Amino acid sequence: MAAPPGVTVVKPSPRLSPAAIDFLAGAGSGAAGVLAGLPLDVVRVRQQIDLKSSRHMITQALSMVRLEGPATLLRGASYPLATITLQNAVVFQTYGMAGRWLSRDPSHRGPLTYSQVFLAGMVAGTVQTAIITPVDLLKIRMQLQTASQGTPGYVGSLRMLGRVVQKEGLLGAYRGFGVCLVRDVPSHGVYFGVYEYLRERLEPGSRLKGNKNPTAMFLAGGAAGVLSWLSVYPFDVIKARLQATSKADSPYTGWVHCGADSWRKEGFRSLWRGLSSTLHRAFICNAALFYTYEWLTQALSGEPD
Repeated sequence: MAAPPGVTVVKPSPRLSPAAIDFLAGAGSGAAGVLAGLPLDVVRVRQQIDLKSSRHMITQALSMVRLEGPATLLRGASYPLATITLQNAVVFQTYGMAGRWLSRDPSHRGPLTYSQVFLAGMVAGTVQTAIITPVDLLKIRMQLQTASQGTPGYVGSLRMLGRVVQKEGLLGAYRGFGVCLVRDVPSHGVYFGVYEYLRERLEPGSRLKGNKNPTAMFLAGGAAGVLSWLSVYPFDVIKARLQATSKADSPYTGWVHCGADSWRKEGFRSLWRGLSSTLHRAFICNAALFYTYEWLTQALSGEPD
């Protein structure tokens, strides 16, 4: 039926599904997080593996720039940047879907309990391990190179991928999957749980009303990143050391042997190498990530500012 003369009919704009919003907002926020913390990621990997590296992140970064040039702080960026959109999109979409299933509320209107948040986070961590394991392996091997780009001995990102597949096969790219799973499943529960709890404490009522205070989001996101890393950090050091070399060239038979051998030869502190760089990076990355995620979720769902 035609509208009466002089009456404008406003058609409702198509709305994205909650799963689509989670996916798109996760993709955008993931890229923001990677870009915010790239230099410190290279520094922390060097500290975790190279026993001659400095324990102080600034000294380590300056030494790398002096010896290898400023570009070394962006080394290995191509892999996470190429995959972070998919990885983070999958994490947030899985978290959202798990949360809606746990709440038994298809529209997900009410806030989850903190135990439900923790469980949904662990589900997301389980799923993302399939993506992050080969990405981390390739990134670490790129970051451990000391040759500068364009000089003899430097291996580019595509060539590194080809070398791993040729020498170790496709399964070689998944070296360290077990310890990656041990790291990511609980840490993602902590990650989402801490964020939801602290945001509510900083902005009471935000979980129910959906308020979006920039300061609360920034601080809660940064703290969530720091505490999630602290909860599992030794496993990240073990993973980095295991993935640094192929199975044929490695002195370790597996991740348990790697952890035990590191402790026996270097002491308990060896499993906390690079912690300062990791925590500084975690705060910066995840503050940017959660802030961007919340902003994109609001924009994509058509909520008012």
